[in-house]
Amino acid sequence: MTPLLPRLATVVIGGILLIVGAPFLVIARLVVMVPGVPNAVRNRARLLLLGAAFLIVYELAGSSGVEGQRFGRQGGCDRLAALNQRFYGRGFAVAGIRLVCAPPPRIAVDRPVIVLARHAGAFNSALMAHLIARDLGRDTYTIAKRCAAITPGLRDAYTASGVVFCQFDSAGKALALQQLQSQAVGALPTDALLLFPEGTNYSAKRWHQAIATLRANGRHTQAEQAEQCPHVMPIHPAGAWMLASSAPTADVVVLAQTGLEDLATEGLGYPPSGRGEVNVGWWHIPADQVPRERDAFTAWLLEQWREVDAWIAATRQPEAVEHALPLQHSATPIPR
Repeated sequence: MTPLLPRLATVVIGGILLIVGAPFLVIARLVVMVPGVPNAVRNRARLLLLGAAFLIVYELAGSSGVEGQRFGRQGGCDRLAALNQRFYGRGFAVAGIRLVCAPPPRIAVDRPVIVLARHAGAFNSALMAHLIARDLGRDTYTIAKRCAAITPGLRDAYTASGVVFCQFDSAGKALALQQLQSQAVGALPTDALLLFPEGTNYSAKRWHQAIATLRANGRHTQAEQAEQCPHVMPIHPAGAWMLASSAPTADVVVLAQTGLEDLATEGLGYPPSGRGEVNVGWWHIPADQVPRERDAFTAWLLEQWREVDAWIAATRQPEAVEHALPLQHSATPIPR
């Protein structure tokens, strides 16, 4: 748990910021509601409102989260799920944002699931955990960079739910892979093992930099493959393969959203939308259709990300949104 003094300091500072910023929050709410406002301005107003909701939910009211324990290892997942439910329910409503979700896959209850998620936009990581709890009914276990939990309240909620924070230098990456292997080997049927194969939030600048790095390292084939997918970052398959090889009975769900990246409005490779929609797509791959050999898995994961890239391109065309929900890989849903 976070020491008491930093926790109290965050509560006090957060409260002061909300009081001082109240007039600006009122203006931001009006900007969201008034028609004809430029998309960039509207999205900045949404980001401000979500920032305020974040402070209220995870810092000021975070200690009142659900503390009950369900069947599982850590017992803190209910707390994180409750906080996420408040934020992505009430916070999104205040910011004028609507979740548009494809029907979630129905996965057999006798096995864990590996969730490989796209990484894009503010508040994206917690959204994945929220969808896993709400729509898959699973407890989320994962690793994360230390900077992912930027405030004491969020760090407490993550730590209680089994998130392990890792350094991502050369030595830290080896330890992170060991942690992923441990989580996968010990996974229960109630668990979802979450990972972001891209490793960092999407932006056009980072996309160009990643491709330049691949070329500088002589990985020209990977660079050419990445250039074919301009809406996603190049994948790093090592962690995902560690999960897949260490949990051979686990189904895989690829989970993607597009919409949260609009809130930054800077550095995207496509125009920001002002619709206030976050579109969510799921792809379900049963365990017996997931390659477990490393090279085959890497090629397979690349194909999944090509599908995600195509889905994002289609979804971001307003006239194609209603047709852009992904097809399930499994022909017949598995009954619960």
